[in-house]
Amino acid sequence: MGECLLRVADAFVAKGAGIVVMPRFTTASAPKGKFAVQLRFVDGATREVTAEVDVAHMRGPLPPFAMYRLHGVTPDDVPAGTEIWSVP
Repeated sequence: MGECLLRVADAFVAKGAGIVVMPRFTTASAPKGKFAVQLRFVDGATREVTAEVDVAHMRGPLPPFAMYRLHGVTPDDVPAGTEIWSVP
């Protein structure tokens, strides 16, 4: 079934391939490399895409923050409210 990883608040183009989605989150151990996720849209439609986790390396006692980078879509393809789900 998978689990909901994130509900998208915004999507934008950033340096590098693909698009980045907000909000950012904290993680102590982000997965390495690309992996499949399912986008679930507010109208009930779904789409499988490839994602990876971009981690900002910050100093201090808190875990670094991270953002999902999605491949094969544009910001217009991922409106606010879209959920990103893990694919088992």
